[in-house]
Amino acid sequence: MVLMIPILYVDDEPSLLELGKLYLERTNEFTVTTAPSASVALDRLKSNSIKAIVSDYQMPDIDGIEFLKRVREKDKTIPFILFTGKGREEIAVKAFENGADSYIQKGGDSKSQFAELVQKLKVVVDHRRAEVQVTTLHRLYTTLSATNKAIIHIHDKKELLSEICRIAVDTGGFSLAWAGIANTQTHSIEPVAIAGSDKGFLGTITISTDDTPTGRGPTGTAFRKKSFNVCNDIERDSKKANPWRKGALEWGYRSLAAFPFATGSRNAGVITFYASEPGFFNDQIIRLLEEQSGDISFALQTLDHEEQRRAAENHLKKSELQYRRLFETAQDAILILDGDTGEVIDANTFILDMLGYPLEYFLGKHLWELGFLKNKSLAQDAFVRLKTQKYIRYEDLPLETQQGTPMHVEFISNVYAVGEKNIIQCNIRDITERKRAEDALALASKKLNLLSSITRHDINNQLQALSEYLELSKEVLADPAALSRYIANEERIAATIGHQIAFTREYEDLGVRAPVWQQLPEIIRLAGSQVPDNTIAFEFSTDHLEIYADPLLIKVFYNLFDNARQHGGGVTRITISPHISGAGLIITVEDNGKGIPGEDKPHVFERGFGKNTGLGLFLAREILSITGISISETGVPGTGARFEIAVPNEAFRFMDP
Repeated sequence: MVLMIPILYVDDEPSLLELGKLYLERTNEFTVTTAPSASVALDRLKSNSIKAIVSDYQMPDIDGIEFLKRVREKDKTIPFILFTGKGREEIAVKAFENGADSYIQKGGDSKSQFAELVQKLKVVVDHRRAEVQVTTLHRLYTTLSATNKAIIHIHDKKELLSEICRIAVDTGGFSLAWAGIANTQTHSIEPVAIAGSDKGFLGTITISTDDTPTGRGPTGTAFRKKSFNVCNDIERDSKKANPWRKGALEWGYRSLAAFPFATGSRNAGVITFYASEPGFFNDQIIRLLEEQSGDISFALQTLDHEEQRRAAENHLKKSELQYRRLFETAQDAILILDGDTGEVIDANTFILDMLGYPLEYFLGKHLWELGFLKNKSLAQDAFVRLKTQKYIRYEDLPLETQQGTPMHVEFISNVYAVGEKNIIQCNIRDITERKRAEDALALASKKLNLLSSITRHDINNQLQALSEYLELSKEVLADPAALSRYIANEERIAATIGHQIAFTREYEDLGVRAPVWQQLPEIIRLAGSQVPDNTIAFEFSTDHLEIYADPLLIKVFYNLFDNARQHGGGVTRITISPHISGAGLIITVEDNGKGIPGEDKPHVFERGFGKNTGLGLFLAREILSITGISISETGVPGTGARFEIAVPNEAFRFMDP
């Protein structure tokens, strides 16, 4: 929706008023309110949202200069253009001395003078908009800073939300700000914090969390869709503003924006801001307020954690022992820095275990001197930002353990006072597994797309061959021997297509679900139990070993076991044994059959190679590769098949019994 600029046009000549209104509104950029005198204009300024004034000079009751003076007594900034037939220089000087933004002399061609008026209106309005934008953004940055201070120092949810709303009104300049929490029993948003004038407005409305008429305004929609929602013109945007449009306009609100906040993964509530002018919420303002809602979510989640921790630890004495116990048992890595120098003064056990460094390695070093940080300049910049912003957050920061293992972490840091000393607390959360899952899913998608293309190509080739054989069959209907040969080929092709389609059904689940940690003993037991007509004994010593792999991991071992049964030449025993190697873990799967011929070894994992479909080992390799696991055949022909599954360090672990 394009917001037009509301203009007040003042002239005691009705024909000029009508003509000026016509010219200005024809541009589709202005809406014009007219006044036949300065007295009427002053009244209309009280009840209309006006962005600029165009005024004649010579009027009977109050002339243009006196009108300008009275406007400036109440509003120093609204653009004012004197549009007069009097061309004396002293009038122009007086106009500018009293705060006029521009001066245009009437006379001559109407089209030209109104074109000049349109141009000057655009200039003065744009200039005013720029001034307002700078002021507004400065207020909002100050609001964000004050909000972050409140987040650090206030530990009660309602008190925090009340303070944030107060800051939004007192510092941010909003007409009204309120925060509401979702009530799951009444399916409504209930106000818990309100700041600003005319607070009685909220008592006249009900906001539902459901997709009902009372839940389709900006606040209800923001909560339900978990994304900000803006109505930049309550008067004109009836779809978004209903059913509270009338009440909002009566209370003087012209635009609003609602931002949801959460605690963890649960959508908790909404904070809504109202402005007294339409079009207030531009992209920059929305971006800053969205950042603030993220800070609120983080703060509320932190307060939730704090409440849970206090509930669990309220029987402990409020002493250094309590602090050390909480610090050392935290399930996040924590560094404590001197707020003035940036030197590490403490580190909890979790970070020592996570990175593999002793406590002495951290103490006394600046944050940017620590070897596990791969981006030193980022750490230095973070410390500088903390000095002023008091809070920073990096969603994905690369680290490296003492052993050289790469990690991805979420890094959150804030400044708080302990006595008269500033302390910086850095909370570091390992998100490596989540990143690994995201990468694995992306790889699986790529493999599926490639396989789909290859399979379509193969089936098309088979269908083409089948079509040609059918044509040949038509030509030899009188020759039973030839017809029999052609039909045999047609049946073979049909069987091949059937195998390819069956494989596609097997493969379509690859990468659909994220990789998970799986207990290898249980996988082996289940895979062995699924082998048909099984007389093979399984020997394995893999207690407490877990593998990080695609959920189709069981198919890998099933294919290995079933291949041994079908093609191993009387296999009676399969041994599965793991051992640590320099690069990770090797899982050996070997049988006591006849083994794989030497000339076949380079091809066993190729798609289509083998006696049946030639797809089982190909599928096994693809499943393992999702999480960086590889497989090879290393057996000696005549002594049994031997498969080695190489698992990288980050994809296996031994669990406590």
